[in-house]
Amino acid sequence: MRIHVNNLPEYENEMRRVAKRVTKGENLDGELSITFVDDDEMMALNKRYTGRKETTDVLSFPFEVPELLGDIYISLEQANRQKEDSTLLELKLLIIHGILHLAGYNDETEEDRSKMRVKEQEYLLK
Repeated sequence: MRIHVNNLPEYENEMRRVAKRVTKGENLDGELSITFVDDDEMMALNKRYTGRKETTDVLSFPFEVPELLGDIYISLEQANRQKEDSTLLELKLLIIHGILHLAGYNDETEEDRSKMRVKEQEYLLK
């Protein structure tokens, strides 16, 4: 499992550890890229890939190639706005959330959101 953490060197080791914990727990394999962006970049990605004209906290893009798991984009500005504790804790939560999307979880319904929240807390507390 190769995990690339792009453009946030001060948290790189922590981000890799949490990503490895989740990918192992979900039996995922392949290369994973985690990129941190600002709101403008996130808004552009969100508009291009989901049609929504707003920023969001995390977007996940799975790959159909076995050796490539996917890409995760996280808005640092949005993470800072919505954090309840530290920025590091919020970023870990967003990485977990993004990987769970790559594992096939979704949060379209209240029931699905609840399942994801339980999983997020399990991985956050490990």
